[in-house]
Amino acid sequence: MRKHLSILSAIFFTSVALLGAQEGEQRSSTARETATTLSIDDAVALAKKNNVSLAREQITLDAAKRTKDHSWNSVSPTASVSASSSVPIDALSDNDAGYAASFGVSATLSLSLSANLYTSMQSAKIAYESGKLNFDDAVKSVELSVREAFYGLLYEKENITLQEQNLEIAKTQYNNNLAKYNQGRLSEIDVLSAEVNYKSKIPTVGSARTTFLNDLAEFKQMLGLPIDERIELSGSLDDVLTLNKIDVDMKDVQSSSIKLLEYKLATAKNSVLDKRFSAFAPSLSASLTWRDQSWYLGYDGTAPDATKTTALTLSATIPLDGVLPWSSRNDAIDSAEDTVKDLELQLDNEMKNLKRTVDSSLRSIRQSQESIQYKQANVALAQKTYDMTQEAYNRGTKDLLTLQDANTSLLNAQVSLKSETLTLIRAILNLENTIGVPFGTLGNGNLKTEN
Repeated sequence: MRKHLSILSAIFFTSVALLGAQEGEQRSSTARETATTLSIDDAVALAKKNNVSLAREQITLDAAKRTKDHSWNSVSPTASVSASSSVPIDALSDNDAGYAASFGVSATLSLSLSANLYTSMQSAKIAYESGKLNFDDAVKSVELSVREAFYGLLYEKENITLQEQNLEIAKTQYNNNLAKYNQGRLSEIDVLSAEVNYKSKIPTVGSARTTFLNDLAEFKQMLGLPIDERIELSGSLDDVLTLNKIDVDMKDVQSSSIKLLEYKLATAKNSVLDKRFSAFAPSLSASLTWRDQSWYLGYDGTAPDATKTTALTLSATIPLDGVLPWSSRNDAIDSAEDTVKDLELQLDNEMKNLKRTVDSSLRSIRQSQESIQYKQANVALAQKTYDMTQEAYNRGTKDLLTLQDANTSLLNAQVSLKSETLTLIRAILNLENTIGVPFGTLGNGNLKTEN
């Protein structure tokens, strides 16, 4: 009896443990199934917060700022203190002899000044401003990648929806034809054709889902999120379908490529000035030395009086290399001036390239907007054609192949419209990145001016 009770108790507690484990697993599963909804702005904020490259760029920028803030430190005076003591060697070997030992303390304060101080401070300032530009570019590059990936995922998600709808239509056609065949109202070949059409679409849907999941995992990594975290994307590609004509005034353009060349040109001009200072400008230096020399006796010697001295030294150095036109310093000046001329040519060419790029982007955007209008009309026409064909097929005046062709045409028109919408979004994002305005500016109409 006790044996049976022990067995029943073991079974009872095992069942309780299994039920508890099952409940815990269900709670964990429910927690995993809770998805975080992300808008485009949420995704951008997460990427900026968690991106490693931006953190490294921030360290570089902080170092450039520290260099700029301390660029004047070459005029900071240098100070030194020294102490010395001396004992005659004879006094160590002859204890009966008197001797005089000394102890002295000295301090020196020196200062130097040259015209190159100005150019070194300017160089640090330009380097810091250039560093800020590089950091801003890094931030914009991350944001551009996030926005392109976000809208790409929206396209894939909406494409899956269209493919699933198309699969459902094919399934419905197959089930209807199978029912008609069982009733003797349809031939077997029509049922087989509908089945082939239905089952051939299943791998397409599966492939679209796999692509979406792979790209979504890469997107999570971009945002610094755990790969197994569930997220839902908030937004639609259709938000850009109502945009007006987009124009850009070149006077409002703040291109980072232009700014970078301008900083390089400013650095080159500063280098010319620095080379001229090195060749022609004098440098000044000053030093103040104080010394206290004290004496003390060993045994019966007589100590000399203590001495204190203070000396001020001023000096000026004037280079003469600049007087000689063939000197290395003159050659350095000429080379620096050549660099300035080359950068001026690059800057002028970059401005022309920027104008050409902006004009080309605007033409592409306008062409894409026109294509969207035509493709919207095609979708409406394809939908109407499919509806009429299905009605005719149900009446028996159209065959199955015609109905399938109409369904395929509708799907192709819908996918083509979504694809063109994504193309338009990417073109606008890249144009905003090129002209240096915040993302979303062109879409909101804040920069719609006469070109």
